[in-house]
Amino acid sequence: MEFLTSDQVRAWDRRAIAECGISGLALMNRAGAAVARVVAQLAQVRGDASRPVELVAGRGNNGGDAFVAARLLLADGYHVRLRMTCAPEALRGDAQLAWQQMQQAGVRTELLAQAQDWQALDEADLPRGGVVVDGLLGTGSEGAPHGVVAAAIRWIQRASRRAAVVAIDLPSGLAADTGEPCDPVVRADVTVTFAAPKAGFANPQAWECLGHVEVAAIGLPAAAGPAASAERVLQFIGAPELATLLPRRGRSTHKGDYGHLLVIGGSHGLCGAPALAAMGALRSGAGLVSAAVPADSLAGMAALAPAAMAYGVRDEGGGLTPATLAEGVRAPASFDVVLAGPGMSTRAGTAQIITELLTSAVARLVLDADALNVLAGDCTRLHRPAELAPVVITPHPGEAARLLGTTTAAVQADRVAAARELARRSRAVVVLKGAGTLVATPDGRVCLNLTGNPGMATGGTGDVLAGLLAGLWAQGLSPLDAARLAVYWHGTAGDLAAWQTGEAALTADALAAALGAAAQWLTQVAG
Repeated sequence: MEFLTSDQVRAWDRRAIAECGISGLALMNRAGAAVARVVAQLAQVRGDASRPVELVAGRGNNGGDAFVAARLLLADGYHVRLRMTCAPEALRGDAQLAWQQMQQAGVRTELLAQAQDWQALDEADLPRGGVVVDGLLGTGSEGAPHGVVAAAIRWIQRASRRAAVVAIDLPSGLAADTGEPCDPVVRADVTVTFAAPKAGFANPQAWECLGHVEVAAIGLPAAAGPAASAERVLQFIGAPELATLLPRRGRSTHKGDYGHLLVIGGSHGLCGAPALAAMGALRSGAGLVSAAVPADSLAGMAALAPAAMAYGVRDEGGGLTPATLAEGVRAPASFDVVLAGPGMSTRAGTAQIITELLTSAVARLVLDADALNVLAGDCTRLHRPAELAPVVITPHPGEAARLLGTTTAAVQADRVAAARELARRSRAVVVLKGAGTLVATPDGRVCLNLTGNPGMATGGTGDVLAGLLAGLWAQGLSPLDAARLAVYWHGTAGDLAAWQTGEAALTADALAAALGAAAQWLTQVAG
């Protein structure tokens, strides 16, 4: 999915209306419906029984989208109030029609057309829980907000201390094409953008304002859209494409139809990592998950992933070796996917196991954590024969730096370039973890994910991701599709868990437990 400029999106809208017979009001209704779906999902996740929704709308089409969302949410039983920054007489075109339909539905409205009106609102006027919807400014706005709009944005900032914030198309005060935040700017928990991610979303400066990003398909015909650009390096990972990748199950299928993967991991003091990876794999829908772990990891496997088949492997010096692995479990090449690395340590035995896996007939191989650390400085060891699938690697910035022979700071300074270079040198599909996780392929493609939150910066979340990815690959997805779906799904699970418990309290097992709800989120927000 390509990033588009505001001019490209507006031209796409115009062509859809002029050449394809789609009315502007129909597009507005679809956009508003997408916002309403996300608001309802978010409210449900947060468990807010009072169901309050406050919408803040301006005079443009973003306001019109808010009017539609308000009408639909009211019909679904939410306690809705919409506050306007301009008199209804100032509305034009489709926004005016959407306002009339909303009024006829009985939505409670309030006009606050002067900056001082917003400034006069006291603490009692701030929502307690629920969701606030930002429908003030769209892609057509330029420069820093001022006057009544700036005052309304500052009110949303205050409201965000108690309520979740959903931005329509982009947070008000954020430049659509550059991603530079103005003062003031809305900081959203979720941004629902339409048709395509905006060009500015690729700018890391924008991410603090965007929160969790969802792209809503609103029925703009692809034929009326901009031509694909061969020069554009970065692509976006979005729900409309990913929803079609979720494996569908036939009524007569059985566990053998959904792949059997092997997790190899664990060492003295790192016994939980393979269990977390197995949890991710199991919740991906994989039919069978086995784990080869040292004996002191068996208790963690039984507690965290009882559905996995755990094989206690004799350890030497606190870790696994090729000889003890061969004694404890059948040949790795007999599994559909092998995931190696979680909690293995960097002992000599780990390096020997990884070397044997890379030179064996294992069809599909995912390497994470210490499996990458033992390859530091030599990406060529990841090269595999053409008849085998490329390796998938899931480094964090420090591991990527060690593979490239550079520093973590250098990787973070240009993450896109680092991911591309690592994929080129290693001939692997690379998942570069961190804020704005990237998926890169050896042919130069790079995809950006904008789900997830800082609460995921805690031990074990990467193990869950590696297991989720391996499980999807075991079910027949391509390595690129498995990686793209895994990072979106994993980030969404982290967001759902954080919306329930807060970021500071987020743990890897809570993230894994949220993977089922995250799959439902994906299918529902994708429409």
